Amino acid sequence: MSDPSRSDVPSPPGDDVPLVPVRLRPDYRRRLWGGNVLPEWLGGEPPPGDEPVAEAWVAHGGSVIMDGPWHGRTVDDLIARVGPAVVGEASVARYGARMPLLAKFLDAADDLSVQVHPNDAYARAHHPGSGHLGKTESWRIVHAEPGARVVWGVSRPMQPERLRRAAEEGAIGTLLRSVPVASGQLIHNPAGTVHAVGAGSRLYELQQASDLTYRLWDYRRKGADGRPRELHLTAALEVADLSGRGEPFVPPRPGADGWTQRVACPFYLLEELATDQDAGRVVDATTLADDGAQLHLLTVLNGSFRLTGQGTEPPMTLPEGATALVPAAYGAYRLHGRGTVLRGRTGPAG
Repeated sequence: MSDPSRSDVPSPPGDDVPLVPVRLRPDYRRRLWGGNVLPEWLGGEPPPGDEPVAEAWVAHGGSVIMDGPWHGRTVDDLIARVGPAVVGEASVARYGARMPLLAKFLDAADDLSVQVHPNDAYARAHHPGSGHLGKTESWRIVHAEPGARVVWGVSRPMQPERLRRAAEEGAIGTLLRSVPVASGQLIHNPAGTVHAVGAGSRLYELQQASDLTYRLWDYRRKGADGRPRELHLTAALEVADLSGRGEPFVPPRPGADGWTQRVACPFYLLEELATDQDAGRVVDATTLADDGAQLHLLTVLNGSFRLTGQGTEPPMTLPEGATALVPAAYGAYRLHGRGTVLRGRTGPAG
């Protein structure tokens, strides 16, 4: 959360300031497997460091607001002040007054580690007081080089000890399911899925707001400190789904309103609008969900859109790569533009 004592952070607005959509500043992360494309595409400056830029966190609790009365503050600041009006009553009832989602872009020039994430119950039992949720996540492939692949699940049912031995012997790759990927595909990783992004992919990820990750294998790579990166075999094998069942790809489900549902799970929905006509789409955050208003995250993959609301605030321009947060209590808004925009929203799937 922002430090209110800093001279460059403005004081929070008063209670009478209207709640409006806000643009969020990309927050870059350096990782040894990154590819350095994201800052040029999304704008802004990455933090200093020697490792390449691998991730851009475009919406999370620490995201800095770029405009409006909350300029310079964070999403956490906003939620601390007005809670349910930002994330929705259902989300607050489930997780408290906190940002429940994290959206990011990943740029993989090298293979990521083979990893697995726990569910909510395991996170609560084994990481008490950490504030972490479990971690279910979904990938929308933005760009894939020829031959790009991902790891998704195990190739056949097996006992945990077999996978442990393979990891310790460096032979885990023979037991994992490797699948080719192409731009436009949607891959869903429920908590417990053994997975890894392969080299040559750039993707958008929507996930629960957790960073609990257990590594099963990391190619014996060394971190910035020169030491092999830590594995977490015991925890990983306690939560991993080793059934060999399931499919990685989620087929799109076109909707009557022009939006295509890409994934619906108990933690979020991800939808996509692709249009070559500047025809204005009306969206009402207060009526889309059966359980009440939801926070919306809008990210433009290509083209440009303009967001207008019901109040007197000026239209918001969303160029390619931009992300905006629309508070749950904002109500109806209209999108004009051409291109492709993703919409993530909170709450259990209806």
